[in-house]
Amino acid sequence: MMHFINKILEAKNGVVTCRFNNEEIRKIEVLDFLRSRNMLEIGIFFKLKNKKYFNNVSLDSYGTLSWNNEIDFCPDVLFSESTLLKIHL
Repeated sequence: MMHFINKILEAKNGVVTCRFNNEEIRKIEVLDFLRSRNMLEIGIFFKLKNKKYFNNVSLDSYGTLSWNNEIDFCPDVLFSESTLLKIHL
């Protein structure tokens, strides 16, 4: 199953909480994900360390997180790296 995000519920402190197309509410620790791969200090990802920039995340037309149409991630990767909080019924 391909996953995509239906709705961003919250973005703060490097974490985005979303509802996916399977109705799961999941927490994505974006900054920890990038830090664990030594990607937070390089290239465009460095911008995500700025709280105002990070919190300005939006949902793009492909069902994934996007920052100013500069940074985005594969929604399946976001799903696999996220933590289930609950199932939205």
